[in-house]
Amino acid sequence: MQKTITVRAFIGGALAVAMLAAPLLAAPLLAAATEPVGGAGAGRDDAARADRLLHNARVYTLDPEQPWAEAVAIAGDRLVYVGDMAGAADYVDADTQRLDLGGKLVLPGFIDTHIHVGDTFPWVFAASLSPDMGPGEVLATVAEYARANPEQGLIIGNGFLGAAFGEQGPTAAQLDQVVPDRPVMLFDEGFHTAWINSKAMAMVGLDARTPDPVPGRHYYKRYPDGRPTGWLIEGGAFNWISEKLGVSSPGRIARGAGAFLDTMSSMGITAAFDAGMVDGGEATFALMERLVEEGELPVRIVGSLYTNTDDALATAMPTLRALNARFHSEFLDIRMLKVSLDGTVEAKTAYMLEPYVQPPGHRGDSLVSADRTRETVLRAARAGIDLHLHAIGDAAVRMGLDLAEAVREEVPDSGVRIAMCHIQVVDPADVPRFGELDVIAQSTATWYVYDDVAEKYLGPERLAHFYPLRSIAEGGARITLGTDYPASWIGLDGLNPLFNIEMAMTRQPAGEAGFAVQPPVSERITLAQAIRAYTLDAAYQLRLEHDIGSLRAGKQADLVVLSDNLFEIDTYAIHKARVLLTMVDGKIVYREGAE
Repeated sequence: MQKTITVRAFIGGALAVAMLAAPLLAAPLLAAATEPVGGAGAGRDDAARADRLLHNARVYTLDPEQPWAEAVAIAGDRLVYVGDMAGAADYVDADTQRLDLGGKLVLPGFIDTHIHVGDTFPWVFAASLSPDMGPGEVLATVAEYARANPEQGLIIGNGFLGAAFGEQGPTAAQLDQVVPDRPVMLFDEGFHTAWINSKAMAMVGLDARTPDPVPGRHYYKRYPDGRPTGWLIEGGAFNWISEKLGVSSPGRIARGAGAFLDTMSSMGITAAFDAGMVDGGEATFALMERLVEEGELPVRIVGSLYTNTDDALATAMPTLRALNARFHSEFLDIRMLKVSLDGTVEAKTAYMLEPYVQPPGHRGDSLVSADRTRETVLRAARAGIDLHLHAIGDAAVRMGLDLAEAVREEVPDSGVRIAMCHIQVVDPADVPRFGELDVIAQSTATWYVYDDVAEKYLGPERLAHFYPLRSIAEGGARITLGTDYPASWIGLDGLNPLFNIEMAMTRQPAGEAGFAVQPPVSERITLAQAIRAYTLDAAYQLRLEHDIGSLRAGKQADLVVLSDNLFEIDTYAIHKARVLLTMVDGKIVYREGAE
């Protein structure tokens, strides 16, 4: 398969972040200078005294009035000064900790605009599969994981590619060959299909008499006699099974949380939009509540209520109000409505304007009905609730834009912000509508590898309609980048903002200048656009642009220090740059080489 090249994942119960290179600046970064910088700060208000001064740096601020600076002064959780060293002297005294950055690049903290933070926790120590594995390798990996974890009553894993198993997809019988005595539940790379063995089917009572939750949208793949094969298509078909089997158990969630949050910090991620904590339910919410109360959440999270069925839409508003009443703080604020309009191309659940090449006549369908979705979206807009719409296929994108148009026409003064995520296939006629309707285009650049699976299912002509970020931006819309982790095509590297930034610029695998470009080449974006998509415009999507996303006095002290100046190195080396330091709210939450 051409889709994936290299996959790093959570390996052997340890995070791949442990493989980071040895620190170059660990000591200088934290060494507080003893000599004063400039004057002692006499004649100024003590409230402006900096606790920390980062200096001798190349600070890319994202502030149009001052794009570059060389020093950043921090008091408490706020930036009190950004500028040159002469001006910084007014903010420091003998007690100010001074960090000489040795000319390193400083950026606003990275903001992941589409990720599933809470839903990743159970998978940190699960079996790590990848889309470039064939069926034999997938099964061998599951078998080895089961052998290595005899104490686990339930075997879980994620990352396989359903398309690798042919038209019928993976079957319970195949899993039975390697794990016959314990239930197994695996999720594909996009978390839009799941695969279980016979033991799991028996435990939950799934058989030929079980009706499809939403025929044609959320359903069970079946044999001609009606028996489920073990391949479950879309959330309505597998969410209840996952819950009944205990996939997202409190123990798995608690075990994975600290490791994953530390990994986010190690990659410079200081804020994130969580596109739905749907798997762990109350166990995840209780853990997040505790982390917030104890001040142990190192990432600002704006969360959402995830919906992908009509039943979920019917109860969306009261459910979201209850979540917001419970989680409405600086570090966890659940206040958006997320609606999945369709599935994925590889699962053949993406909603297309024209039929797939294979199978003939198949167009997919929306996961939710148009009438119910419109009703709920307008009700949310009238309540001032921002919207996040999942759209992969061009018909789903058009459906989302039509919903946005209804909001702009029927609730014109709402000020509601609308983001459409993924936007894999966009009909050219719909590209200018993003700017016209003020819709944020959110996407995941680590998916921008020449997609032979999509080419097989959709035909080569439609590859030219993939991820038109540059054209959307030229039409006046904001573009943002995120990872959709753990739905990663390239394992843990898919979480890394630097991989996403490089691949948004190249539309090729990281570091692979000779690899085929994901068409069209003209949709590559610039480094400045990619950084803005991960910082200032990302903050706008989260409605946090007045607090984070750029470096200027008065904003929160969220920033990242990199080992290399991205503006000076080769584009294909951007992914090799390392995060040396991550700061959130004026606190260092990650430093390379620290214990």
